[in-house]
Amino acid sequence: MELPKAVTKGDGRLFLVLFIALVFTLQGQNKIKLKNNDKISFIGNSITQDGRYHMILQSYLTTRYPDLALEVYNNGISGDVADGVLYRFEKDILSLQPDYAFLMLGMNDIQRQLYAEGIEVTQEILKKREEALAHYYSQTTHIVALLKEHAIKPIFLTPTIYDQTAKINQVNDVGCNDVGCNEALAKCAAHIKMLAKENEAPLVDFYDYLNEINHTGQQKDSTFTIIGPDRIHPGDLGHFAMATKIITSVFNPKKLSSIQINAPSNKIALASNCSISGLVSNRKKIKFDVTQEALPFPIPERFKEQKNIVAPLAINEEILKITDLKKGNYQLHIDSYLIGKFSAASLASGIDLSAYKNTPQYLQALEVFELCEAYHNINAKLRTIALIEYKNLKEYTGPDTAEGKRIYLDQELEKQHGKSWYSYLVKMCNSYFKEKPNEEELWKLLTTTRSSIQDKSQPKTHTYVVRKTK
Repeated sequence: MELPKAVTKGDGRLFLVLFIALVFTLQGQNKIKLKNNDKISFIGNSITQDGRYHMILQSYLTTRYPDLALEVYNNGISGDVADGVLYRFEKDILSLQPDYAFLMLGMNDIQRQLYAEGIEVTQEILKKREEALAHYYSQTTHIVALLKEHAIKPIFLTPTIYDQTAKINQVNDVGCNDVGCNEALAKCAAHIKMLAKENEAPLVDFYDYLNEINHTGQQKDSTFTIIGPDRIHPGDLGHFAMATKIITSVFNPKKLSSIQINAPSNKIALASNCSISGLVSNRKKIKFDVTQEALPFPIPERFKEQKNIVAPLAINEEILKITDLKKGNYQLHIDSYLIGKFSAASLASGIDLSAYKNTPQYLQALEVFELCEAYHNINAKLRTIALIEYKNLKEYTGPDTAEGKRIYLDQELEKQHGKSWYSYLVKMCNSYFKEKPNEEELWKLLTTTRSSIQDKSQPKTHTYVVRKTK
């Protein structure tokens, strides 16, 4: 859209209208519309290998778009940097032939040891910091070029934050003049924003969003952190915040459904994102069948605190409005479930069924989430194999046997003894030898679990009964 070259004072309103239109046009360009059988890759470091944020996102996509058989792949590697992604790009990522790739790097690329607590910030250290950032800029740009070369649409995620403001008992990598890891990550985030703009691609700004949540929380409680006790890796709530930020930034979330019925006239006034049949009503009882186009977005119990830190999502609104009922109280049943008791006035105003976690459609959605979690756990085993092979066995030239690899890895582990990551690496190596023999079966199980997710996400027809109580 081209704006007028000159706008007079009297054209102010026209300019405002055109400007708003331009903003919404650009926003529309940066949204994506998924197609059936689309493949989605998540590329990154340990936060992506952890994968809870894209597990939550997968549960949203599956319940909200049940007609799409989507394939979601974890391509995160713990401790990885842009160089590592380039090294494994063809075999680990391109081999999956993804349609979309969510890209998040930076936490390791900045070389956090250059910002270590108590470090003497010499000219040499400053130079190394700048070199690390310049290399990150260059290599992430290279990754994006490769994605586009292979017709993979990039979706840019700014890095998450390093929490250097929480008052917790954990080493804090902030050097002199309060310049630490988080300031370096701000520069990474600025670069990612620039790449998104240059490529006219979707952007998800984790960095500013998580900083904002942290700032708000720490004003009330200095020990609050949206990240975690190590200042680096988000916990459940952090991953939930990340998932919802993707939903609102990349997709076009809308309300789940809206129903409005006029009881005495037996008339359906509104049926949005659902279909209604078999309506029989009077001023004391209404019965009808509902088939929604989608299921609610499931939010398991362990994420219940999300309401205290993340803005409420309108995407789950499931409005039921019944007007002109006889005054009094009513029970709402969906199938055999008693959902709640409501006054005629509240039903006339409209109740939001998303607030009730006992509806059959919500319980079905929770089953979908459980399957997504099972899928996530299978992916985790495959990523353990990938982690060891793409990082720890990268230089291995011995025989392709478990015995040869075990000897090599034990020697490498001994070199890491005493490091903060030693116990994690020992655990990953042991898991590698446990899971590697099952690799082919794990890929098959991933496929069958994905099919189960698709089957379970299909909406069902439910019978609603609103009956006046005595």
